[in-house]
Amino acid sequence: MKNKLKTTPNQAVQTFITYGNQKGDRQLKEERLQQLEEVLATQGIYPGGKVHRVLEKLIYDLTYNGIIKVSREHLSNKLEVGLNTISTAFKYMEQSKLFILSRNKSGKTNSGCRVILDVQHVNFESILSSIYRLTAYEIAILKEDFKYLSKHQNKHQDLAQNTVISTSNGSNSNLNYNNQIKILKDIKTSTKYSSDKKNNFYNRLQNLYQARTGSLEGFKTFVCVIYGSMKKIKAEDKLGLSQSQLETIMYQSLDVAISASDQYVKTNRVALLSAVIRNKINDLTVSNSSVAPRENVARKVETVPEWFATRYESEEEISEEKKAQFAQERERILAMLGSI
Repeated sequence: MKNKLKTTPNQAVQTFITYGNQKGDRQLKEERLQQLEEVLATQGIYPGGKVHRVLEKLIYDLTYNGIIKVSREHLSNKLEVGLNTISTAFKYMEQSKLFILSRNKSGKTNSGCRVILDVQHVNFESILSSIYRLTAYEIAILKEDFKYLSKHQNKHQDLAQNTVISTSNGSNSNLNYNNQIKILKDIKTSTKYSSDKKNNFYNRLQNLYQARTGSLEGFKTFVCVIYGSMKKIKAEDKLGLSQSQLETIMYQSLDVAISASDQYVKTNRVALLSAVIRNKINDLTVSNSSVAPRENVARKVETVPEWFATRYESEEEISEEKKAQFAQERERILAMLGSI
């Protein structure tokens, strides 16, 4: 069944996009983007600034109709980023299991385009039915294969509870929405992405930033710096820091950067954040290298003299004969000294 999603008929996609009646939703974009970052963070992936810009653009376009058709060249020219950056963004979206990526099946000018689906969009089932010609049963199985959290579903999803899906044979069938919700809840409890949002690193940073500045304006720029730094540190892996230790360093660095007095900010606070992170990592590197392992320290071994082992043993007693000889020798020496 997944083979049906590898290629997409260009005309069907273009028709759906052209006549779609949904509008872009920036709030929904932020929710989707945050969810993607959370999922990638559990895999140790932190998108850099340029990749983040590409993801933000793609996810916002997906909020319109749940499906988009893009090419690397077009995105590269529009966002002024390299082709490898675009490919990395595609890889992260597909790796998160929150999006489905396929290619156009026909059309000389569109054969290189990638088709991206948002599996949580309100139009997802309709897209699978009308474009990919999947049956209601195939759609239900597919939704279970691509595991995602029901708490992140489109806020307009309740409007589609009674949506009638047209199957390939022309008949109409109503999906059992309650069963779908049950499947999603089971997936939620069985996946590692179901941790409380309040305990999430991203939300901790967001709450800190809002508490210090009073708003979330400019927050995304700081997050890009933090995620980019974490990715670089993990790639180098010189210090062997755990995820919690790394998050603590980034949290403290953000606190310093946004709380510092203006007189200490020479350029801007984003640059200050980078400098604080760099200094903290350098301090850890220096402290680790300055501590020499004890087993590597050479020790001088002294030779133990023979008398050391018997130093506490009692001396041999002197006989009376030896005492007399000692007295005579003493008198002779004194006599010699007196005659000088």
